[in-house]
Amino acid sequence: MENRAIEIVREIERNKELLTQTDYQAIKFAEGEISEAEYAPIREQRRQCRNTINMLEMEYKDLLNL
Repeated sequence: MENRAIEIVREIERNKELLTQTDYQAIKFAEGEISEAEYAPIREQRRQCRNTINMLEMEYKDLLNL
């Protein structure tokens, strides 16, 4: 259980780091500096990161409640 909790925390941190690394592109898109076509793959990557974080956070909560 403890090992899995550590893995979850590390994976959450990795996904948050990916979001941080793509913040600049998100801001550029919001400001109209890059096109929809250029931003589309980044948007998908960010969506996947957020979904993964949400799932891992739920798993982590369940692990702590055991």
